[in-house]
Amino acid sequence: MQSIQLPSGYGQEVYVDPDELYIKPEWINQELHYINFPDIPISQSNPVYEAYKEMFKYLFENGYKVVTNSSTVGNDAFFFTPCLDTHMNNTKEDYSFKKKNKIDYYLNSEGITEPFSISFPTDSFPETLPSLPFVLKNEESQGGIEKFIIRTPEQIDILKRFYNEINFYDRQKRIEKVKSQWSCYPDLEFDENGHSNKGISLNFVDYKKEFHQNMRIQKFIKTPTKYNTSLRVITSSSGDILASSLKYSKPSTNTKEKYYGLFDKYLSDPSSPYFLRSESIVSNTIAGGNSILLEKDNYSELEQEILRAHGINPNGAILPPDVMNACIKIASNCSREIGAICGLDFIYDDEEKTWKYLEEHEYPMLYSYAEKYNLPYNPNAKDFYTTNQLLDLRVRLHALALTLKKKQLFISENQKHR
Repeated sequence: MQSIQLPSGYGQEVYVDPDELYIKPEWINQELHYINFPDIPISQSNPVYEAYKEMFKYLFENGYKVVTNSSTVGNDAFFFTPCLDTHMNNTKEDYSFKKKNKIDYYLNSEGITEPFSISFPTDSFPETLPSLPFVLKNEESQGGIEKFIIRTPEQIDILKRFYNEINFYDRQKRIEKVKSQWSCYPDLEFDENGHSNKGISLNFVDYKKEFHQNMRIQKFIKTPTKYNTSLRVITSSSGDILASSLKYSKPSTNTKEKYYGLFDKYLSDPSSPYFLRSESIVSNTIAGGNSILLEKDNYSELEQEILRAHGINPNGAILPPDVMNACIKIASNCSREIGAICGLDFIYDDEEKTWKYLEEHEYPMLYSYAEKYNLPYNPNAKDFYTTNQLLDLRVRLHALALTLKKKQLFISENQKHR
């Protein structure tokens, strides 16, 4: 954090969502202008908590005002985290719908579209599907998991069977697991709400609700070269591109030892009755792909070949203008919904020779940023979770510094012309 120098705040509001960060509203004393952090023994603390504690202390001491109430924060505030505006949005679905509409507006202003996609109705499997192949993806998943390519009618049949049966099947699996753990209760039984006759409760997942809220079916986009590729852009609400890179990886079969996602653990596990046999279409670095950082001086022969195939000149590899402009517009105008930084993903359609928008991440993996600024970022390291959180903090402070410098420069220029 010390490597990011912030200008004086002069009363600048910084909004933070208390559900996202190491802070509680009751700790903040706006009148006395400080945060009263509880004393936590160092043995029970962690580096991330200590870093946030140091950051909030620094913000107050340098004239910033930390705000946690979304109903009182002004639009001129710096949104350190996304603002869910729970006083206006009844559900997260409301918030997501409004955010998507704003993002689509700024994409359309640059002529960028999404691949054709459909959502799942409230309680049914879509009647009309894109032509094969198509992609099934969980828009809430990070790190490239829960993206499945569907190539055959047999895979569609498995997917439909999974959709119709999974609520019952998953409940039975959860009940079996708990019964084996509590074998001392041979008469242990659960009702449909997960309540048992022994005071033990289970949380059941409504997969049909998850399908409706988070899963989308999308046209498969054929990219140039033999690799899975995508473009990741890390953008700041200050209107700056912080880092960008073209990701690539060889197509491979989904072979894992552990399955973490709600859908992944059934659709990717060979022991599951709903195993899809879907090959990996993931290109991101965190899942084992490779990264070609843009704006470097030199590239290998393979990197040059991949860049050229995507319409990017390796002699001065920069973002395509339409992608760059769309990213800046989205990050600048959707700061309330997205927060200080976002990761925007695009894919090159080899048939149409255009870039298409894939998805936005409010808390992106930051390999491209770490690569650009020569920071440690090893997803296989034991302390990676801590490293990632600390880097996320640094990038948000970087965005804050850029925002304040631009604001103060604007004020200074206006004063000169009075």
